[in-house]
Amino acid sequence: MSRTRWALILGGGAARGAAHLGVLAALGEAGLTPDLVVGVSIGAIVGAAYCQAGPAALPRLRAAARTLALEGRRLPGAARRRVLVEEGLGLRGATFAGLRVPLRVTATALPTLRRTILGDPPAPSLVEAVLASSALPLQRPVPLGGTPHYDGGLTGNLPARVAAERGCRILLCVPLGVVFRRETGWRRLLPWKAVDGVGWAMMRRELRACRAAGAIILEAYSPAIEEESVLGFDSLDKLEEEGYKAASRVVPSLRTLLAAP
Repeated sequence: MSRTRWALILGGGAARGAAHLGVLAALGEAGLTPDLVVGVSIGAIVGAAYCQAGPAALPRLRAAARTLALEGRRLPGAARRRVLVEEGLGLRGATFAGLRVPLRVTATALPTLRRTILGDPPAPSLVEAVLASSALPLQRPVPLGGTPHYDGGLTGNLPARVAAERGCRILLCVPLGVVFRRETGWRRLLPWKAVDGVGWAMMRRELRACRAAGAIILEAYSPAIEEESVLGFDSLDKLEEEGYKAASRVVPSLRTLLAAP
């Protein structure tokens, strides 16, 4: 009888992505390695580093996050992200085929606004895929195969279906919450609730589709993660701790499912 395949799904959420580091630490302590990682936006960046180096990527990821924290409550531009990915995380020249753990990342194609799944052959370079997956709409899109791409979160901030379609039966999902709930000042006057509502509905619809197809969904989620701003680079330690605790709560269930015939 073949072994049950399981996947780790890393959602988007900028600074909240520090929670993913806690999840990876908890899985490492438990001796659990996914058969596939699927990431979007910051989840793609964290996933790429992990899939290349395994748990040894965590110190580099923490160092990169702290570098961003020193730059204040703002998201890095395209050039800065490239430096962090290529040099800070050591991904220059890396390929999907050369990763220790299989990885898929999602981006959003323009002008169709359709999801592009990156990592299936023929795949672009790992760096270009990750930069496309995390390219914010106010920044320059990343061209892939002649098509401009933006952040994969625009077509789903928790791309679980990518793993289900690739034969993974157990999906450990790490949602980082809706994006704009904690906006303050003049930003709170903009229609963020509508954006968040659409994003939440897309995520839940995708998880329902996975369940309907026979997948088992586990969620490493903590409301405390969503309490922090997506620009909360001053809360990295708290976010990582919350991710660790959230993953630790579901590890026993994951073990049980993996041990079942």
